[in-house]
Amino acid sequence: MAKAGSAVKPPPSGLVKTIWMGPLVAGLGFALAYGVTERLLSFNVGEMIRFGPRFDVQVFPGTSLENLRLRFGDQTTRIQAELDLLELDKQLKQEQEAAAKAKALKEEQAAAAAATTEPAAAPEQGEATDKPPAAAPVPAPAVAPAP
Repeated sequence: MAKAGSAVKPPPSGLVKTIWMGPLVAGLGFALAYGVTERLLSFNVGEMIRFGPRFDVQVFPGTSLENLRLRFGDQTTRIQAELDLLELDKQLKQEQEAAAKAKALKEEQAAAAAATTEPAAAPEQGEATDKPPAAAPVPAPAVAPAP
């Protein structure tokens, strides 16, 4: 805690004077470099000195658009990918899988129904049966009580 009789010492005057000198010198250097660069670019050095190409011009590899037009014609047609065909194949495969699953489910249900029904008197080997096997009794649906 500060005492009432003591005065606050001011910061040293040399530190305050030199703290802004660094940014000032850097700013002056950047401004001088910017001005010199702008003057050099405004002289149009390209007209005074002729620069040649810095690399050899080479043909781009592959077939050009002009060659393709000469080969296949200049007609503009809409290019369609085989996406429609791929989607149709995918849809057919899904339908076939769904049909196979439904068939397997029906076979399982038929096997389960056949297992639960008790066969009537088994016919002897020589006898022919005109009657189909008896179906299992179907339980009556449960009726919910009226509220």
